[in-house]
Amino acid sequence: MSRTLVCGIGNPMLKDDRAGIEVAEQIERMNINLDVEIIYGVGFEVNDKIMGYDRVFIIDAAKMGHTAGTILEVGVDDIFHDHLLASSHATTLGSTLKVGYDLFPDEMPGELKIFLIEAEDYFEFTKTCSPAVTVAIQKVVDTIVSYFNQQSSPQPEPMLC
Repeated sequence: MSRTLVCGIGNPMLKDDRAGIEVAEQIERMNINLDVEIIYGVGFEVNDKIMGYDRVFIIDAAKMGHTAGTILEVGVDDIFHDHLLASSHATTLGSTLKVGYDLFPDEMPGELKIFLIEAEDYFEFTKTCSPAVTVAIQKVVDTIVSYFNQQSSPQPEPMLC
């Protein structure tokens, strides 16, 4: 059985910057057979947390110029090839992950999905996300749970004739 991690990144005190944390907390309350981590930054501690897992979902808020609540699903390489991602948290996250894959390729996840949720407000001190980001949080939770359920269900044995 493969090991799966959901990693929410953000600041729990800032309005929409807490989106990744909200996703991780919701999934943790579901008692699904996967691990959950919450990280308050995008430095090398991200690599420390994800190494050794087969599949990792990273969720973070970003400011890329989209409508608030827009969800982008990207990979590490996408971060360096999309000019919109270069102006978000994704640049530092991507750099961190790239170093991890370059230095520890055998320990980094074989499957990595990054969900970036467009923030409306990064700066207000509150533990409540904006309405559009709240909707996006639920969509990301549903996507991860659906993906996990598809990957975890036993595959039927081939029939021999």
